Amino acid sequence: MKQIKSILLALDGKYHRQALIAQVAAVAGEGGAQATLLSVLESPPSKQEVGIEPSELQRLMTEDRVEQLKDIASELEKHGLQVTVKVSQGKAFMEIIREALKGNYDLVMKPAESESTTRSILFGSTDMQLLRMCPSPMWVIKPTHHTQMGKIMIAVDLLPFDEEKSALADKVIQWGKVIAHLANAELHVLHVWELYGETTLRGRTVLADTVDNLVREEERRHRQWLDEALSRNGVEQKQVQIHFYKGEAKKLIPTVANRTDSDLLIMGTVGRTGIPGFFIGNTADSVLHQVDCSILAIKPDGFVTPVKVDR
Repeated sequence: MKQIKSILLALDGKYHRQALIAQVAAVAGEGGAQATLLSVLESPPSKQEVGIEPSELQRLMTEDRVEQLKDIASELEKHGLQVTVKVSQGKAFMEIIREALKGNYDLVMKPAESESTTRSILFGSTDMQLLRMCPSPMWVIKPTHHTQMGKIMIAVDLLPFDEEKSALADKVIQWGKVIAHLANAELHVLHVWELYGETTLRGRTVLADTVDNLVREEERRHRQWLDEALSRNGVEQKQVQIHFYKGEAKKLIPTVANRTDSDLLIMGTVGRTGIPGFFIGNTADSVLHQVDCSILAIKPDGFVTPVKVDR
């Protein structure tokens, strides 16, 4: 079982204090994990705007923020974590990613910060930038009063002929196993499949029986791929709940996650690496705008963020 030994907790967002501490402590386990609490301050306005030197205002705000972080750090230390606090200045998502790169953390966590008055839109612009570009596993936490997670869902995209997609599916499954074990939560596995071009085939002169046979064969193959992926990653199907659906992934993944009241959805976010400006797949991007639960976004091996450590 993988251990989570180092966590970066970016404390900019909306959260219930005790629920957040409980979730971080649960993920850290009992192995004496290290946690860094980070808060990012925006650059201060000019003296003409606030009547005080920007450097002095920055010093005062930094001292205030450090005290807030130390207060939370003391509670995490009661759960056995070794905690460091940091305050930086700049663009929030860039500073969080820079710290993630420098610290090489196992996991980055952050409370969600919705910038919309629409309740269904959970993630703000900083959250979305992190989900797209943070190279570390990125967990954006939905505001909640619950101190324990009950259901964790992993969305698995399978294509054995694509080595990168298969490796990413394995990572998603492994993270699901780890988090469910640490949080003592139910693990749900979701796989959505469809026959490419089915609508076109049915609209042509192709015999209906022929298309039906193709659909059945495609279903058989995807079920086999799912069985193999779970077996390969040591997941016993009798210990998880399988959700196996035919349809469009970007519609069904958020529908099933919301309908089952999942507390956390774990999914891979990138279909390809090495393409400038392409940091998240269309399906993942659509899902992130529809879910009403926390998200743990997993990047493929070899993912390179456009954010650089040096400013």
